[in-house]
Amino acid sequence: MRRMAPLRAECSVMRLHSYRDESHSRHFDLIGGGGHPWSIDLVYVTASAILVVGFGCALVAQWVH
Repeated sequence: MRRMAPLRAECSVMRLHSYRDESHSRHFDLIGGGGHPWSIDLVYVTASAILVVGFGCALVAQWVH
């Protein structure tokens, strides 16, 4: 039987970053660290989720009708 090496626990810290752009609009970014730094704009995610849910509701309404 082969012994497995112990897994190294890596801490992935996420931070909420808020800023205003040139037109004074507020943006919220969720920024993650670790080996591959990433960021995601929470305003775009929220707008996309609302559109997807609305599209899903429209499809269900068409199927029910």
